[in-house]
Amino acid sequence: MEINDLSPYLTYDDADAALDWMERVLGFTGTVRWPDESGRTYEADICAGRTKVGVSGGGSHDTGTKALFIVHVDDVDAHYDRIRAAAVDIHVDPPQDQPYGPRTFTIIDPWGYQWNFWQGEATAPQ
Repeated sequence: MEINDLSPYLTYDDADAALDWMERVLGFTGTVRWPDESGRTYEADICAGRTKVGVSGGGSHDTGTKALFIVHVDDVDAHYDRIRAAAVDIHVDPPQDQPYGPRTFTIIDPWGYQWNFWQGEATAPQ
């Protein structure tokens, strides 16, 4: 089992405004936006150098935190087994193939942070 990378994932009430600000002020580049039916961005990726930052227009998560960390791994099922064995008191749904590309599962740590383990990459919208 190898961990390959870590990607921050931030939520904003207005993802478009946040992305525009990150491009203009911070110099982030390479933005890919997934719009909803109204044309507003509900999901996006933006690059800070070699680091990809995920952005959501979904506001706060149910846990009250605005951060999700995406951990890129070679074998998501092996990481699921490892976490289930080490954290027997925490509920973790099994990995699932996502319609947008990767195989994933999420765990919420005791402090409310979301850790989403990914095998594969998201595919850009058509």
